Amino acid sequence: MHTQYFVVGLLVVLAICTAGCTQTAPAGTQTPTPQATQVVTAGPTPSAAPSATSTVGTTQSPATPALQTLPPGQDLAIQVNRDPLNRDLTVIFNGGRGQGAVRAMEVTVVRSDGTTETRPLDSRTGSEVVFRGTRGVDTVSVSARLTNGNTYRFFEQAVK
Repeated sequence: MHTQYFVVGLLVVLAICTAGCTQTAPAGTQTPTPQATQVVTAGPTPSAAPSATSTVGTTQSPATPALQTLPPGQDLAIQVNRDPLNRDLTVIFNGGRGQGAVRAMEVTVVRSDGTTETRPLDSRTGSEVVFRGTRGVDTVSVSARLTNGNTYRFFEQAVK
């Protein structure tokens, strides 16, 4: 009887260890790991606590409007990853308390070579959009139009 529990336990451990490992990379290739990952939840922050979202990796150029604070209870979470091999930028929407109030979102990338590209981002958790990046510092910003009729540019991150 104890042997059966041991075998079942061993099978569970093996299943957990091999989960997600069904594809192998061809010999001689490297599996890229995301670099410059940052999850930022934008929204109102208590005045007593310092805000990590307002200063980490943000830049402000004169041509872009200032970042805006989302209404209370309407925070949204954005994550930006840069692929270390091909420099692609993946922007992921991670939801938030304001997800139900989002009518539309758009992501704008200003590349280090001066080119700008804007694409829509779906308001479902896990939605993503991929941009071609450069070798320099690219800036990602996200705007959301809410059910209150206002559009908020609530996220900006410079990615190296």
